[in-house]
Amino acid sequence: MRKILTLVMAVFALSAAAQQPFPGDSARALFYGEPYLQYATPTGVSVMYQTTCSVHSWIELGRDSLHVDTLRQLIGGQEVVHDAEHRIRLADLQPGATYWYRVCATQILQNQSYSKTFGRTERTRFYRFTLPADTVRNFTALVFNDLHCVRSVEQAMARLADSIPHDFVVFNGDCLPEPADRRQALDAVHALADAFDAAETPCIFLRGNHEIRNAYSSGMLSLFDFGPAGTTYHAFSWGDTRFVLLDCGEDKPDDTWVYYGLNDFTAFRRDQAAFLADEVRSRAYRRAARRVLIHHIPLWFSDAAHDPGGESAPCRELWAPVLAKAPVDLAINGHTHRFQFYEKGQYGNLYPMLIGGGPSLRDAAVVVIEKRGRTLRTKVLDAAGSVLFERTW
Repeated sequence: MRKILTLVMAVFALSAAAQQPFPGDSARALFYGEPYLQYATPTGVSVMYQTTCSVHSWIELGRDSLHVDTLRQLIGGQEVVHDAEHRIRLADLQPGATYWYRVCATQILQNQSYSKTFGRTERTRFYRFTLPADTVRNFTALVFNDLHCVRSVEQAMARLADSIPHDFVVFNGDCLPEPADRRQALDAVHALADAFDAAETPCIFLRGNHEIRNAYSSGMLSLFDFGPAGTTYHAFSWGDTRFVLLDCGEDKPDDTWVYYGLNDFTAFRRDQAAFLADEVRSRAYRRAARRVLIHHIPLWFSDAAHDPGGESAPCRELWAPVLAKAPVDLAINGHTHRFQFYEKGQYGNLYPMLIGGGPSLRDAAVVVIEKRGRTLRTKVLDAAGSVLFERTW
């Protein structure tokens, strides 16, 4: 009985620790890294940030840094002060406009019903961002995959990204692998968000199979804003181009013993098949000038050696019948750790496919999507900036 009680108490202690803000003291900075932008639309964007202790926080936002409004995160009339994670939606903004913002926080030393004590206040520098306009026809996006928290590769690709003017970044899976706890998850997120200037350039984090593993994998989802539906798959328009982002789940069947019965990606993929069916019928998809599909595991592989467990089959069986009836200009995938390009129909694929690189300086690659007017130009660069592939669609 004593062993059972001890185990139960340990479980509760671990659960409580996972939900509490990080231990803070008067000497530590209040902000855990820089803020990062999520879920950008023509009329809004979400600012996410974390703090090292409980804080009263707010954002100062304006068309310049001298004339600002104050925004807070409120739920049911209360400011969110109980946790280290913060998300403030900047809404009702002007499409195509540039805004300046900074995040401010005041330390809460004591928070009781009728007694509150505050400590020091810190403010970030002012950042700026530009929202996409509905009418935009020219933009550049960067897609990375399989960085696997290899810092030398992250730093090399961040330097490369800094040399390419771009509007948003997509991390297409296995870039935040296997988080054991919230601290590790935050370290991984900020290693990318801070290096890739996500405080001013919106970033999108897609799950690969490695983000789904380890103790904090489901908890890590609270660090992102996926939009109103809250699902890890969604679609959005950047000007006249439609992006559809899917989540393949794990790369082995649900009944594989290593999952211990805790996964149900079969139902999850069926949900996405229904989402896809609605999406390809939507006005936004049908009227888009270009359509780009992004997900981690390719639906087709060049040979069995790269698909040893039939990893693509569960998604392909459910999604390909829907995609066969819809125009797709290009699919961008990862997972194999080797850059490849498949022409439409080369291996049964319904559309052209680009597969990104892997987690080494030799194999790493970035997919550059350049939209100019009606022209969609795609380049793949290695870590040194050399062109591996280039095509105009």
